[in-house]
Amino acid sequence: MEVHIHNSADEFRTIAEPVYRRDPVANTVELTVLAAAIPDDTLLMSVWQNSDVVAVAMQTPSYPLVCNGIPIDCADVVAGDLLRRRPDLTGVRGLRQVAVAIADAWQSHGGHPGSVTLEERLYRLGILRSPTGVAGAPRWADEADRALLTDWMERFFGETFGHPRDGAARARFVDAAAVRGGRFLMWDVDGTPVSTALLHAPVAGVSRIGPVFTPAEHRAHGYGSAVTAAACQASLERADAAVVLFTDRANPTSNAIYRKIGFESVCDFARIDFRTVDPPCGPARE
Repeated sequence: MEVHIHNSADEFRTIAEPVYRRDPVANTVELTVLAAAIPDDTLLMSVWQNSDVVAVAMQTPSYPLVCNGIPIDCADVVAGDLLRRRPDLTGVRGLRQVAVAIADAWQSHGGHPGSVTLEERLYRLGILRSPTGVAGAPRWADEADRALLTDWMERFFGETFGHPRDGAARARFVDAAAVRGGRFLMWDVDGTPVSTALLHAPVAGVSRIGPVFTPAEHRAHGYGSAVTAAACQASLERADAAVVLFTDRANPTSNAIYRKIGFESVCDFARIDFRTVDPPCGPARE
């Protein structure tokens, strides 16, 4: 196998998109990234066997490697090459079995051990069952909501991923979502926003919802379910082929909510972070 590094995002798209489109549901994040402007410092990698591409991957500094395009039997080759090119790689994120294989191969080549820091479940909408009896109504966010959305996204990323507070980064996130064709849907009660869901632009027929966030003071009233169902309805009305979302597997409440409104489990994902201090040796641990 031979590893190629691409300096041209357009060249990489031509190679990687057909690979990711083989499963546009599982690869919804990768296809969304490909459809946007890829940062200049992103590592764009393909692996070839003879004249056939057998693996693709992307990694932007400070973010984990997105590894869905890597078959398990290519994990060793990819990990060895990455350790030479990006020894400061923070981790990997993707289908659980693939992420674990790459993390273990990374350690076997001398990299820092990994630990599972987030387990997610990918859901796909079956038959939508919108909740009833929830106060309020949906509306699309506008410029007047930008400051509120920035605050809510800051709180979301802090609660979900433990990210430090960074209002500027979250403002960029809100703005970038709009540039990429995404729209925030708000749930209002008596003129007060109480919940939001981001509906991404469809890519390869797949529309992804997320983040979904309800401030703590407004929880336990069904607003998160209602705004998610409303986003699903908007996706169905534009005839998207599939509607998907990710949940934290450790949060039984959100998983139960999404199943109740019609989402069905597809597969599990994991984020594995590499430690910067060597503990006793062993494979990627939970």
